[in-house]
Order: sequence, then C-alpha cells, then structure tokens
Amino acid sequence: MSTKSRIIGILCLFCVLVTPVWAAGTISPYSRYGYGEWQSLSFSTNQSMGGLGYGVRSNRSINAMNPASYTAIDSLTFMLDLGVSGVVDGFETASTSSTQFNGNVDYVAIQVPLAKFAALSFGISPLTNVGYGYSFLDSKTIHGYNDTLTVKQTFNGTGGITQVYLGVAFDIMNRVSVGVNGHYLFGNIQHNREVTFPDETLYTPTKQKESLIISAWLCDVGVQYHQPIGDDELIIGAAYSLKLPMNNRYEITTTTNDIEIIEDETLLFDYPQTIGGGVSYNWQKRLVVGVDVSWQNFAQANYYGKTNQLNDRFVYAFGAQYTHAPGGKKYTDNMDFRIGCNYANSYINIDNKPFDKWSITWGVGFPLLNTNTKLNLHMEYGQQGSIQQQGLLERYYKIGIGVSLNERWFVKRKLR
Repeated sequence: MSTKSRIIGILCLFCVLVTPVWAAGTISPYSRYGYGEWQSLSFSTNQSMGGLGYGVRSNRSINAMNPASYTAIDSLTFMLDLGVSGVVDGFETASTSSTQFNGNVDYVAIQVPLAKFAALSFGISPLTNVGYGYSFLDSKTIHGYNDTLTVKQTFNGTGGITQVYLGVAFDIMNRVSVGVNGHYLFGNIQHNREVTFPDETLYTPTKQKESLIISAWLCDVGVQYHQPIGDDELIIGAAYSLKLPMNNRYEITTTTNDIEIIEDETLLFDYPQTIGGGVSYNWQKRLVVGVDVSWQNFAQANYYGKTNQLNDRFVYAFGAQYTHAPGGKKYTDNMDFRIGCNYANSYINIDNKPFDKWSITWGVGFPLLNTNTKLNLHMEYGQQGSIQQQGLLERYYKIGIGVSLNERWFVKRKLR
C-alpha cells in the first residue's frame, strides 16, 4: 500500500472514531449561558501563539482563521492538520473548590494546491461547546404554614455548534492574497433543569428540557498583503464575516407526572458580524512575531428574537515562533518554539455583570525525521470569572497534541 493510501485510510478511520464524541467539548459552568464557550477556528500552531492568525502565513501548517493564508502552500504539497486536547479544569467558589478533567477532539482539516497561485482547504471544528452540571438545595417558606420546604434544583447541559468549512484562495501578483470560507453550522444545544423535593411526597418533581437546534450557512472573506523585505517578510491581514441569520428552532419539553408538554417555535438568532485584523513579521524564516485584534458585534445580533441581549466581544492576541536554523542538519535546528497570550471579554453577562477570560500559551513543534511533518505540543493556562463578581473562578490547564502532515504528493514523474 502506498504512503498516500495509508494516510487517507488513517484519516478516514480517525474521522469515523471521533464523530460520536465530537461534542464533548467543555465542563465549564460558564457554558450554560449564550451559545456556550465560543471557539476560534484556530489550530495547534496558532493556538500555541495565543490564537494568532489573521496576519500569519505558513507553508507548514493550515491557518483557517484567514482563508487568504491558503496560498502560502507549496504547489506540490498535500497538508493535513488534526488535533486533540485534554483540559484539567479547577473551579473555586467562596466555600468550595473542585477539579475535573475533560478530553476533546479539536479539529480535522486538509489543504491542497489548485495551481501555483490558488489553494483549497476543507475542515471541521467546534464553534461553541456546552457541557456543565451542578445542583443545589434551597429552603422555601410555605405560605400559610409555619414550615419550610427543601427544594433541590439540578442543572445540566450538553451539545454545541459544529462548523464545517470549505475555502479557496488566490494570490494576485505574488503580493496580495484573497480568500473565502463557506461554513455550514449545525448542532443541538440542550439545557436541562429538574426540581425535586427530597423530604416531601406531596409535591411533584418537574423536569424541563430546552433544545436549541442549529442549522445555518455562513461566509467569511479574507485578504493578506505579504511584502518581502530582503530575507524577511511583512504580512498584513484581515478577515470579515457578515451578520447572517442562523434559523434556529427552539423547543421546550416539560415533564410532570410522566406527562410531557412540548412547545416548539422558530425564533430569530444571528451569527454576529465579525471583523479581525493582524500583522506579523517573519525574520529570515527563523522568528515570527505578530499581533491580532478582532471584534464580534453580538450586541446587534438577534438572540431569542431580540438584540442587545449579548455583549460585543473583543479578542486581543500576541504570539511568536522561533526556529533556530530551518533546514539545518541537527534535529534541534528544525524544532519550533512558540509562545503567546490572549485576552477576551465575554459576550455574556451573569447577573448583569460582564467578565473576562485570559490565557498564556506555549508550545513546541517536533519534526518527524526525513519528512516535513511536525508533531505540535500545545500548552495553555487560563482563567475566567471571579468569586467576587460571578461567584465562581475557573482556572484551567490545557495540553493539546496536533499533527501537521506536510507531504509532496503532486510531483510529475518523468518517463525515460
């Protein structure tokens, strides 16, 4: 069997195995709100640099954050990126603390050249993740009686939004690259609430399930200007996504005494207008330094048929990558060392109080011998919320492993 056949077979097997567990993305209580935890279309290399992407071009890994970057691929190369990660999540309140572990499939993507000036990419990745569960006891006074009633409320949620993208890019005059990504979004976000009375038999438990069923087509465009400066290169990039309706269906199922009441309605939900830009400088193909900023206009996007229900979201990213001597004979010459940081405000409020999320990242790219493929190790520490404002501080430690397969497939063989 040829190398190409083995790789394609492994990719197909991987996709079949991970599909059933794709939505296992988070265990954060903060994912209860909005659409869940919002994710960028960022792969392991970019994640290690703080989520940098709008102004980054690489012929060694796929950068789907800006479709204009696809033309950086070599015209004879096939590229495949896939990644998995594990997260240790720590939660702290004023009186308790706990730690949990969660594993995720992060993304699968391929990229191929169409011509010397054009390329195509296809992939699948989560857009949002929902996954939480907690319960608490509450005491309520029964009106007309000198007694109290103990009530137990349990909340849990699962699901999220998954995005499949297909993108193409074209290079103009070897200086300006333009690209477009088409996205299909799908998913089912479920929020469950159960009310029970542990010490009573006269009161009836009630269960309620809210389902948000998502199906939508979206589009974003990107541009990059890449200017050589001697042996260096300056890259300026930007990407834009239109505000578009997501045509979600909202369903509530209430169960009391084994009797189900289902309410079904179509409400207007919008994908927010998004603008992102960034700049990076590539010094002698050894050091890349860049900065990104993006804005998502959630405030003007419909949420349950209303605007001004969510906050505009700003994301700031800074990152760098250092390679000692690309193409050198020593193994360490071709290792990539990456570092970055990321800051974002939340697009949701809790008790009318906004909160922030920040992280620091670092990573290493390990080249596989006699190939251009790299095994990327990505690590991240971050936190969001606070005990004083939201009553919960979340700290997390993430470790991810990604493979950036880079193989020369499209070589024309000469017959002698």
